[in-house]
Amino acid sequence: MRAFQPTRRQVLKTLTATSALLILGPGGCASVQRAVHFLHGVASGDPLHDSVILWSRAQSEDGQPVALTWEMALDDSFGSVVASGALVVSAENDFIAKVDAGGLEAGTSYAYRFRTEDGLTSAIGQTRTLPDGDVEHARFAVVSCANYPTGYFNAYKAAATQTDIDAVLHLGDYIYEYGMGQYGTEHALELGRAVKPETEILSLADYRTRYGLYRLDADLQALHAMAPMIAIWDDHEIANNTWKAGAQNHNETEGSFDARVDAALQAYFEWLPIRENPAGKDRLYRSFDYGNLARLTMLDTRYIGRDKQLDFVKDSTPLTWPFDMSDPQNPVALAPGQSQEGLPIKNITVPFDLGQTPPTPVTDLAYVATLDPQNLPSGLSYVPDLEKFRAEKLEDPARSLLGTEQEAYLATSLEGSRARGQTWQVLGQQVLMGRVQAIDFSKLINPANLTSDYWRKRIALYGLLAQHGLGGSTDSWEGYPAARHRAYQEFLSDTDEGNVVVLAGDTHNAWASSLHDQASGDSVGVEFATSSITSPGMEKYIDGPPQVAADMFVAASPDLHWMDAQHRGFMLITLTKSQVRSDWFFVDTIASHEFNVRLAHTETAQVGQRSLDT
Repeated sequence: MRAFQPTRRQVLKTLTATSALLILGPGGCASVQRAVHFLHGVASGDPLHDSVILWSRAQSEDGQPVALTWEMALDDSFGSVVASGALVVSAENDFIAKVDAGGLEAGTSYAYRFRTEDGLTSAIGQTRTLPDGDVEHARFAVVSCANYPTGYFNAYKAAATQTDIDAVLHLGDYIYEYGMGQYGTEHALELGRAVKPETEILSLADYRTRYGLYRLDADLQALHAMAPMIAIWDDHEIANNTWKAGAQNHNETEGSFDARVDAALQAYFEWLPIRENPAGKDRLYRSFDYGNLARLTMLDTRYIGRDKQLDFVKDSTPLTWPFDMSDPQNPVALAPGQSQEGLPIKNITVPFDLGQTPPTPVTDLAYVATLDPQNLPSGLSYVPDLEKFRAEKLEDPARSLLGTEQEAYLATSLEGSRARGQTWQVLGQQVLMGRVQAIDFSKLINPANLTSDYWRKRIALYGLLAQHGLGGSTDSWEGYPAARHRAYQEFLSDTDEGNVVVLAGDTHNAWASSLHDQASGDSVGVEFATSSITSPGMEKYIDGPPQVAADMFVAASPDLHWMDAQHRGFMLITLTKSQVRSDWFFVDTIASHEFNVRLAHTETAQVGQRSLDT
């Protein structure tokens, strides 16, 4: 596959690529030095107590393999190298250097770098192994959803200033698959952030090129160089709304979905500092132990075991309306709430008028008979039978978000953490777990701004979902309530030990929830969800102050304690023996490299409490 090819301009702009191309030979004469460029910085990840993954990329201009050495030291002077090794990179692996550096000391900070035979060096990175034994505290910067063309990675830059963290947790959407003219590219040209390739990415060469573009970003490079990253993918590393056998943003004209997944996962493992599971690249769930303080378990809620997301409309039968059939030639529609006792009733499928609040049935059966069900007049729509949908589809116990194998892994990881006497069980995963109920968006969106019948129908649907106490998304754990209940049962133990903290990304908004099992009402843990790095949140889609929407969600949702619906940023998680704390940091713009960052909100929970402090 064709490797990522930087432009001449990118080479000249990148400091590590401006090394001299001439050196003095043995006789003092100038000789040509082979041109090799470390354009993409360095990275480290998946730390263990005695090892860590180191990463860089060294591309030769002549396209030939490059021999490298890697070095680790206790400080960036490299006066005393404590570990080193050699490797060769080539076009076959996209010139990527990725090594598992072992023989290290637990809980120790190291500097690292890569060098060519000619003495050219990469940037210097900082990393840290996992601590062992008695650990008093741990801190993580949590990030997700960085769409390159939407704006600058200012939140990455702000997170990179948090130099006292143990690791960066990336919860997915490290890249986006869309091409120019698609999602999030409206201002890409004026910001100088057009994507490469310009089309949606499908092949291994496409995915490699897209990762290469992202990794040229100086702010992302700074974040990688500052601390080890522990990452998990979400959908856009493959395609929007991925599940185990397909995706919303993949169709037959784009070729085999399995081939696309293979290409996406190969590029992901090439470009991210991740330790590959011998059982296969698709098994990304894994755990990290921070002494007796915490176990961090990274879960794949996106691909490996996820059943297809349900659709409120396509997976429902249309709602019917009761008619009195005392005179079969002239059925009479019953009024809402009217008693049906003793009447010959027939439930008939009819469209509803979405211009009414709530939508009202069209009960003129003679008129209904003239309509084309596939092409209803504007403002009319069939309405899903949501109670039947809930009972027969949504609550189906066979549906899974993790898959059988990963559900068993989660149970084993939680049990093992409690058996080790660890205070916290932290789950890094993609989608919201807490109950977030739908709200009536008709109160937030001016109908005059709804130019399409599609959006009028969607707004009406959310109003109906709110009336029925359903969540607005079937892509999150809300769409898999039986699977969530099984997970909650594992969160609790007979000995009342353990404290679960769920971390989430995906939504582009910030959330804090106390988790409760819907069946029993038990408190089972807390959830903190980070906003996005650049991807737009709810503020893009609603009229008026986004805080109004946030307040409505909090009022409607039994688990939700706090929400922000309008800012980009990152989250800082601090664990101690007595408390977990989440700090949300927001940047004031992604449209300029000049920005301000602020601590916007803090939530805490105490050991043994399994709910947020009030």
